[in-house]
Amino acid sequence: MDAGPAPVSNAPPSPFEEDVLVPSKRLVDDARFDVTAMVDLVFMMNIFFLVTWVGAALAEIDLPRARHCSAAPADTSVVLTITKGPLVYVGDARPGSALSPAVIDQRVGAAVEDGLREGRDIVLIKAEKDVLLRDVAHIASVATAVKGTKLMLAVIEKEKK
Repeated sequence: MDAGPAPVSNAPPSPFEEDVLVPSKRLVDDARFDVTAMVDLVFMMNIFFLVTWVGAALAEIDLPRARHCSAAPADTSVVLTITKGPLVYVGDARPGSALSPAVIDQRVGAAVEDGLREGRDIVLIKAEKDVLLRDVAHIASVATAVKGTKLMLAVIEKEKK
């Protein structure tokens, strides 16, 4: 039996057929995205956060207030006061009586030795909150170079107006 000629269809050819003469356009385009701008933005954000984190890390450290301590007795202490500058005073700070930078080491050492001869073996260093740690450490090392002394530190906090 002869089936005869194949029926003619008016429907367009399917894009999935392999024997299509004209290739059809792909249904889904590959996504193309230039990531250069995004990488630049990520690096700038990393730099920003690194700089702000370092700035925050170098900021002032707030230490908790002492709860369990006793005051140094004034009659057995040699008091050294350090204010911003640094200005060093033997005793409590009085305007105009600061030691000159050239003689700070000699005067502090002499004051501690005189105090030790008088029975005052405690060196109390009172420093303002704004004084650098290296300045306090320098005065403390000069004061404790005299044998037989004990060191105590205090921070002077100014009242906010």
